[in-house]
Amino acid sequence: MGVDNLSKIGDLIRQSLQSAGIAERVEKQMAVAHWPEIVGDILAQKTTAVKVEKDILKVKVVNAPWRNELVFFKEEILKKIAARIGDGKINDIYFI
Repeated sequence: MGVDNLSKIGDLIRQSLQSAGIAERVEKQMAVAHWPEIVGDILAQKTTAVKVEKDILKVKVVNAPWRNELVFFKEEILKKIAARIGDGKINDIYFI
């Protein structure tokens, strides 16, 4: 199977997801899947992206001091998420 065929298959999958109305949900879930790359090794060891509800990413944190610290970095993390999966898909993060 050539590169052209793989590209066409990818386009068909994207179109199918969009027509089924789930493309945006899949894109939002990419924030969970790519969490370690988005935040880096140190934060990835202390946190786990759990799920996305509407436009809110829920992130489990190892303890309260880390949770409090992460609040200060929320805007920076949101910018990194937007750069990775696109603007406007994740608008807030709840650290739990």
